[in-house]
Amino acid sequence: MNQVKVIAPQRLRSPFWRIVILTAMVSPLAIAVWVERGGRSFPFPPCLFQWAFGFPAPSCGLTRAVLALATGDWARSLSYHLFGPAFVLLAVALTLSTTTELITRRSLAHWYERIWQSRVTFAIIGLYVLYYGLRLWVRYAPPTLPWGLGETALWQQFVAGAIAL
Repeated sequence: MNQVKVIAPQRLRSPFWRIVILTAMVSPLAIAVWVERGGRSFPFPPCLFQWAFGFPAPSCGLTRAVLALATGDWARSLSYHLFGPAFVLLAVALTLSTTTELITRRSLAHWYERIWQSRVTFAIIGLYVLYYGLRLWVRYAPPTLPWGLGETALWQQFVAGAIAL
């Protein structure tokens, strides 16, 4: 007779790191909303990655994408970084799961392991790396696309975002 193995959530040993994660997820989103909704300027220091290596980081444009999302400007957000909305969703999901862990005092580590080992996770990471490579290619060696695809509004927006990095 087959028995189904039930994995009970482990007791949350130390809430300290959950509070750190919660703060790290909520603070940037709250600051972004506060800055954009209030019409304030948000003077960021130059990108240290780009300063050190001479080319943009894979995450270059994510902050501006989140700020654009805070005002509801989806088109501008997607032109800054295609994965901006995905990172906001990830931050919201981590915030909710961490809050759940703190309230229930139960660890959801088994869920995190299952998600991390998922093929979907590897596919998303692969798409992110391909997107980064495409942005660098467009920025430093603008290609000419066949069949008039280079004239489409979507491609023009993508090129403008890649050059503005």
